[in-house]
Amino acid sequence: MLPAEIRYEIVSHFLYPDVEGFPGGSQYRHYGIDWDDFMPLRPPRPINDCPSHGKFRTIITSFYRLEADLITLCNLRLASREWLATVDPFLQQWSSLKVDVGSRQAMGRLAKVMRPSFPAKKLVIPCIEAALAFTRRFTYDSDADDDVEDVKEYKDEPLNRNSDDFAAVPGALPEKPFMSSQDTDLLESIWSNLPQIESFTLIFPESTGTFDNGWEGSADFYDMEVVNSSISFFKKALSSPVFSHLTDLRLHLPCTHNVGQICEGLSQDAHNRVLHLEICIVDASGVSGQREHLFLDNPGDYMELDGDVHIYNSVPYSNMQREFSNQQHQDELWGFVGSCPNLQSLHIVGTNFLDLDRLHWKKSPDSRGLRVLSLERVWVSFSSLEALLLPSPSVAHTTPQLRRISLGDVKLHDNGGNWEDIFNSLREGYPDLELSCMDQLTYFENHPRYASHQSPWDSIWKIQTEEVSDLRAAYALTKHLAERAGGWDYYPQECHESLDHYGLDED
Repeated sequence: MLPAEIRYEIVSHFLYPDVEGFPGGSQYRHYGIDWDDFMPLRPPRPINDCPSHGKFRTIITSFYRLEADLITLCNLRLASREWLATVDPFLQQWSSLKVDVGSRQAMGRLAKVMRPSFPAKKLVIPCIEAALAFTRRFTYDSDADDDVEDVKEYKDEPLNRNSDDFAAVPGALPEKPFMSSQDTDLLESIWSNLPQIESFTLIFPESTGTFDNGWEGSADFYDMEVVNSSISFFKKALSSPVFSHLTDLRLHLPCTHNVGQICEGLSQDAHNRVLHLEICIVDASGVSGQREHLFLDNPGDYMELDGDVHIYNSVPYSNMQREFSNQQHQDELWGFVGSCPNLQSLHIVGTNFLDLDRLHWKKSPDSRGLRVLSLERVWVSFSSLEALLLPSPSVAHTTPQLRRISLGDVKLHDNGGNWEDIFNSLREGYPDLELSCMDQLTYFENHPRYASHQSPWDSIWKIQTEEVSDLRAAYALTKHLAERAGGWDYYPQECHESLDHYGLDED
């Protein structure tokens, strides 16, 4: 039998860097904003890049996906006990268990094959489809105000919900998950066989609000019974011993109120263990709920007011947003984030804009700030960003550990500083920073540097501003990071495209 060191070396070759299309290729256009690519920090390593003049170039980069040949690894672990012991640590790190909660048959089949030795530490609930019930289409009176309650009429259209259990029954809908003991027993039997769950992902379906013209609009409505029962079930599950090793938590929930519901029962020890946190709000209905509301044929149909987008008579709210407004309940989200003192990575995605100034992070005394930060559709100020990135006062003499930052559709408060100072601070005060992805950054309208671009979706500018010093600072930051990576060709395209249109490198 081969020595353990040789077996480990052989197995490690079934992990390989995936850089197809990089640098500068289409596959890596979204490298900076995809959380699974953005969060993992890779050490620099030589990579064979795409062919150049018939030859492969070798680059040294930390921007790559690390993939695993899971099929080969699963087959190899069957060879002997020694190979099983060698392969399992790799599978535990690189494989995840996805559970289709919409199919009782699928859960039953999975429960039959689960064993305590199952090599996975990542549990994913990919989508609770039954939580979305129907689409409601509204028709407004010609003199109606901007309110769903002033509609002339509405029509409900059921949403298609596919399920293996009901495919053979025409017109049948799947049973609501977590409404019966049979469903919950199957789920609990599945994850009770996992050695320890270190990463958990829960995903609810998105609700969107759309408009057809000035007097018609629609919104997807949730089945509140399914949402409440699902939240209640996972709230209880997260407090159980099987999740006592959880360090990576990813929640895609309908509204900010649900964050408070599901995390309410977690102990402070559970909060202390969370190192990587992703919270995405998926109900994007209502005025300004999604950036696509700006995509109008007539730019005069919208206006910006206090940093938010207002559209007249066209974008209704879902039943969830009517009862639990994302903005009015956002303190439930920020309260949970602020109570996790040891965070290393944080990803917050809003729909109706959230306000980072309402976050009060009680970080640990030895914290050097976040290593990875990603914010989308969030209002910020210079001070609220620094509160996440700077070390705690007791270790203020140490350097911040920020490695990557992504800001998309983020607005600066009237008294929140300016983008020029933020970019300069990132370039000069964070020596470990290697990646910065900025997209559609703006100011509140009362900010002295505010600029209104009538066609923001057509604009090549990463920053909505007419202040040249903002553009120069953005370019200087990106150029600095690209040079550290080896040049523009070795820096992800998504993070610098359009900056070369600024023409500022000539100065």
